[in-house]
Amino acid sequence: MIAKPSIAFNDFAGTAKEVTARNVGGRNVLSTRAKQSKVVTPSQADQRNSLSKVSRAYKQLSDSQMRAWENLAGHLKGISTFGKAAEMTGHNAFVRLNSNREMVGLPALTEAPAYTADVPEVDYDDFWVTPTVIAFSGIEAPKDSYRLVIKMSGGQSVGISSGWSKTVIVAPGIQDSWGEAQITKLYTKTIGFSPDLGEKVFIELYWMDSDTGFVGETMRVSAFCKNVSQIHGVEYVERNLVTVDNLDYDHSQSRIDNLYYELANGSILVAMDAHVALLGYFAGIECHIHDQTEAIPNGNAYFLARGYGNSQWAVGLIQNYIYITESYDEFKLNRRVGGISKEFDIFGVSAFV
Repeated sequence: MIAKPSIAFNDFAGTAKEVTARNVGGRNVLSTRAKQSKVVTPSQADQRNSLSKVSRAYKQLSDSQMRAWENLAGHLKGISTFGKAAEMTGHNAFVRLNSNREMVGLPALTEAPAYTADVPEVDYDDFWVTPTVIAFSGIEAPKDSYRLVIKMSGGQSVGISSGWSKTVIVAPGIQDSWGEAQITKLYTKTIGFSPDLGEKVFIELYWMDSDTGFVGETMRVSAFCKNVSQIHGVEYVERNLVTVDNLDYDHSQSRIDNLYYELANGSILVAMDAHVALLGYFAGIECHIHDQTEAIPNGNAYFLARGYGNSQWAVGLIQNYIYITESYDEFKLNRRVGGISKEFDIFGVSAFV
């Protein structure tokens, strides 16, 4: 028989099976002992492995490199909850900054970066949290090296006033898409489900400088999930956008480093910003397009292209061809005229015919 804590013993404290007793202010308090889940999610396992790998890399640094990280740590002391500067070692600084770079797929820094200026807070125009759309508008990175990190909670009860401890990273260092961050798929992939109507969602946003790993102040907001894609009187309009994620192609023949292709709603004008390379004796790139809106029509558009590297002054013309039916899903970029190199940028606005 297991003896349970009893209020008959004024100074009793301890745990017996599932019951914990403690003395608080002269009173005995009984509570159920909390159990920690031993289940590790894939994202948790990846994060722990990443931290372990970065931590081990610090031991490979030279003495002079470690001293530089110690000096940097002196500039990165934070303020604790007790109002005193929190101590930070060179090892802490190395792990913190390089974990941020690892998050966006960049290698660890061995040389401590120079601490020059603070990373600014995130600024945006509006945001939407609905069962089908989670997006932010009016976001522009102050520097090309800045990446947006977004942490969000799953849908919470309306009675919860502070759910910041429940947020997880859903957008691990992304670039805005011409001022917009549409993270619906990233959210559902990380959380596993969309928020339900009326639930409260907690959101944290900050910039991370991918060059150094430094991060800015965290912006905290919360929102109730609504039934329509209309918040603050502004309706969210789905953009007719094509990116690299929408294309499948033969990577042995060509390379698309980035692609933003957008057809303006209610217009025949289309804008493109891309960097591509032809790896063989080919005049263009043929792709299969998927997960795209039906608003993008079939037809042709022509864009200026500029050579890359030593051929940056060479200009040419690129034909963009789209043909989507039940049987075909083609997206082509073909060189037509000009002396551009095999690696080039495509840019500008064109009429879709």
